[in-house]
Amino acid sequence: MTKTTMKTLGISLLMPALLAGCLDDGGAHEPVATPTTPTVAPSTGPVQPTLRLLGNYTPSALSEEAAAWEPKPTAEGPSRVETDPELVALADSRDGRFGVVQVDFAARAEYVASYDLEALAAIAPELMRRGLADASKGPEDPMPVVADGWSNNDDNRISFQGWPLTHSTLRKVGRVGGGCTGALFGNRLVLTAAHCIFDKYGAYQQMVSFQARRNGSELPYGTVTSQGAVYPIAFKNDGCHTEAGYTGYCVKNDWAILVLPPNPWASSPNGSPGYFGVWWAGDSTVASWSVRNIGYAGCSSGMAPAGCASNVAYGDLACAGVAPRLSSPDDRWPLYGDNGKMDTGCDTNGGHSGGPIYSYDPGSNGPYIVGNTVWNQCYMGSCDDTTQYSSAGIRISETLAGYMMNLRASYP
Repeated sequence: MTKTTMKTLGISLLMPALLAGCLDDGGAHEPVATPTTPTVAPSTGPVQPTLRLLGNYTPSALSEEAAAWEPKPTAEGPSRVETDPELVALADSRDGRFGVVQVDFAARAEYVASYDLEALAAIAPELMRRGLADASKGPEDPMPVVADGWSNNDDNRISFQGWPLTHSTLRKVGRVGGGCTGALFGNRLVLTAAHCIFDKYGAYQQMVSFQARRNGSELPYGTVTSQGAVYPIAFKNDGCHTEAGYTGYCVKNDWAILVLPPNPWASSPNGSPGYFGVWWAGDSTVASWSVRNIGYAGCSSGMAPAGCASNVAYGDLACAGVAPRLSSPDDRWPLYGDNGKMDTGCDTNGGHSGGPIYSYDPGSNGPYIVGNTVWNQCYMGSCDDTTQYSSAGIRISETLAGYMMNLRASYP
């Protein structure tokens, strides 16, 4: 991450296209100094961040397909890259503030967006009251319940190739870029994995695409190009953004959110696909939930499903019948002392990265995203018929859930 002379950028005076709700011409943004610490009362709108320009970047020269990479983690921790001490402080949530890296694909610019932690926590109950934690309204199509899983040495995924293109749950999941999965949790917001916005050398992919409910060559909701993304500072600070630097230590920070342009479904043949809800709870409650997983399996990747079809969604609707297992506490946001790594029995392989771990158990207004998929631990050859937990991803913590609701209020 480039160290430059930085100024505080007041969101009320100048915003990158990502926050302004429109695409700009791709030129660099000139930061404007203004002393502001944005907070908000629940009646006036979402909490707004203070922005700081980090600098401009050169995007990956690779195509989305060529840039895609699959994490193959090792036991060793990554070496930290040289960073601005202020960024380290934000990553550690010191002084009541926290930050994320915010990327404006159109301007090819990096920012750090910092938030007041108390303000975000204060508005969360109001956002929940407004329904911003719930899934989009509409009847849910049935999905079967099946038993066992790849974690028991039996791949239990089913193909959704022959299912209706407008199925109420499947249409909320889509193909991200050239080799990942993402899930809508708002009309313009897609949860995926942080490693999905980089190429294997650590350069940002440019204008990452999202194709809701892609089914082979069928695009029932078209292709939408994202205008930016946010992800944890710690992911890049810890060297996790390159294929060579990715380790087991990286899993708990491997999330990113794509921001789609305004009116992203205006040209969609089937209108808006809708979106999941988002939910968090304490460890014991999460361990009582039944979870499911959907992802775009990579047919050329190890452990592909039998008869694998490219660009088709596959799902494990039972995840070995085991409750999520939470581990790896960390004092940095969004984990904030929580057990942030979520192990599951969900069947996955390359291409599932970023796909939702979701559940109907938190409430009647679901389904709810409770985590994402990042890696398959069996890919390293350590699983057999006694293994229950084969996959891992991030857990939606209280702070992350509040942040996701705040983003939904910011990008309707």
